[in-house]
Amino acid sequence: MQRTRRIRVFTAALTVAAVPALAACGGFNAVTTRPYAPADGALANSGDIRVQNILVVAAEGSTTGVVSTAIANRGNRSERLLGMTSPQGTVNLTGNGALPANSSVSLGSGTDLSATVTGLTATPGRTVRLVLTFAHAQPLTIDTLVVQQSGYYASITAPAPSPS
Repeated sequence: MQRTRRIRVFTAALTVAAVPALAACGGFNAVTTRPYAPADGALANSGDIRVQNILVVAAEGSTTGVVSTAIANRGNRSERLLGMTSPQGTVNLTGNGALPANSSVSLGSGTDLSATVTGLTATPGRTVRLVLTFAHAQPLTIDTLVVQQSGYYASITAPAPSPS
């Protein structure tokens, strides 16, 4: 009887001691608490603004790329994308930068809001830094990938240059 009780106490103590290790708790900075984008592009947040799967699509050998992303405004007030810059090229942001409350806006080729990077110095497979500025939210600095304009990204093309 005494032996059975010792086994039960030992088993209970072992179980209590093993729970944190089996749960893989890493404290407040655990990997499971960090944002993760299950895509090629990056994910970033600024207040109620979430930039999802942002990347630059460029043809091999081209110095022009198209920014592809979705920007979600998870807040209750309208926001506006005021600008986008990059040290690896000149960003031309066109269209209405309005980000209505509780909605999302896509950027790419053929969308109302679009961003094209000219003079792009980063080639496919390299990273590019983009800085997004908003009317209310804090600016976002995002290091993201330049991807080859092929496969899934084949339809994302830069606009034809306007005749001079």
